[in-house]
Amino acid sequence: MKPVFFLAKSQPRYSKISLLRLAFILIAFLLSFTSLNYASAKIEFPEAGLKTVHTLDVYSENNTIHALLSGIDSKSQELVVKYLNSADAGKTWSAPVTVNQDVAPVKQSRRGNDFQVAAFGNKIMAIWKTKGGEPWTGKIVAALSQDQGKTWQQISSPVSDKFSKIDQGYLDVTADRHGKFHIVWLDDREEAGDTQGLRYASFRHEKKMGVWESHKDLEASACTCCWSNITTDASGNIHVLYRDDKPRDMMLISSLDGGKSWQKPGAVWPFGWQFVGCPHQGGGIATAQVNGKVVLHSVVWNGIENNRGLYYSQSESIGAKWTPVVSVGDNTSVSGDIAVIGNERIGIVYTTGDAEKKQVIVKVSEDGGKSWLKAKRLTGDGADGSHPKIVGTADGFRVFWTEWLENGDAKAMMSAL
Repeated sequence: MKPVFFLAKSQPRYSKISLLRLAFILIAFLLSFTSLNYASAKIEFPEAGLKTVHTLDVYSENNTIHALLSGIDSKSQELVVKYLNSADAGKTWSAPVTVNQDVAPVKQSRRGNDFQVAAFGNKIMAIWKTKGGEPWTGKIVAALSQDQGKTWQQISSPVSDKFSKIDQGYLDVTADRHGKFHIVWLDDREEAGDTQGLRYASFRHEKKMGVWESHKDLEASACTCCWSNITTDASGNIHVLYRDDKPRDMMLISSLDGGKSWQKPGAVWPFGWQFVGCPHQGGGIATAQVNGKVVLHSVVWNGIENNRGLYYSQSESIGAKWTPVVSVGDNTSVSGDIAVIGNERIGIVYTTGDAEKKQVIVKVSEDGGKSWLKAKRLTGDGADGSHPKIVGTADGFRVFWTEWLENGDAKAMMSAL
């Protein structure tokens, strides 16, 4: 914090009450700056061989963090997808590996439409988009590593060649307790124009490279450009969070039988937001197991003007009923993500600020969401953070985001809590 100086001409004496009041005002002023300037311990995130970062995703498995980044290669100046991991919760990292080499070209994407990674044991899946026949098209590409990311082999896409000329995006992938991978994405094969369909498929690994199965159309009219989230819980249920069309509220749809059938979707909270257009805002979903019962934790963004911002809620009934929402941040807060450690520790990360400068903020609950510690800023003075992600590890929460540089490039950042 910069020092504060007061310059004044000679004035008449103040009363003791006036001086005391001035002292209280000054202390409150200084304390407000102290809380704003808090920054947690940062861990250096490697450059990963990229001149600039376009997309970023992370996936936590026990104490191992898997990271997938795309951007401009520092040497070749080509669009690439890079993978690296940390077996000690981010203290040290493996050498970056170019995933798309000898696999498929990369279509440029951006934060909020990030390429995705998930892992189970030695198996790691990376998902990105390749260049289509037209500038606006791009088909999903999937690659699998069976040696902790050292080498990669292309596997079949969850999208058939029939839809290869339709743009696919806003992907997410996860792995369940049995090692099966599950993916959701948006595409416009119905050519609706102002909406897209939400698709699902699962990947069953066999002796060779495996097969995609259980293809489902989860929603015919989802918002066109808001990211979705997929996760599994300790009981093997699958949960997908996405933004609907009318109203444009965040919805949850779950499968209790491994993706074969799906429950009817329901709003995480019925804001009733009516909006024509796309806000480019999704949410985050995480799970816990409390006394044998699955608990869902969510953070969602609402665009209604008089209560715009991020909101937290939880459900102990697989989304049938949610606790009343709790506001997170202020009306400029966006790009929320959430993670859970154990049964009680919840971390929410988001950005706050105007379009020019956005601060990355984190908020933590130690009692399962009953109360929340004071929010803390992770970005330095003058930084412009974007689309943070949070994961839980055995050593605590880890937060990742990108920051814009003055030359227009972006770099990846990391913080430990």
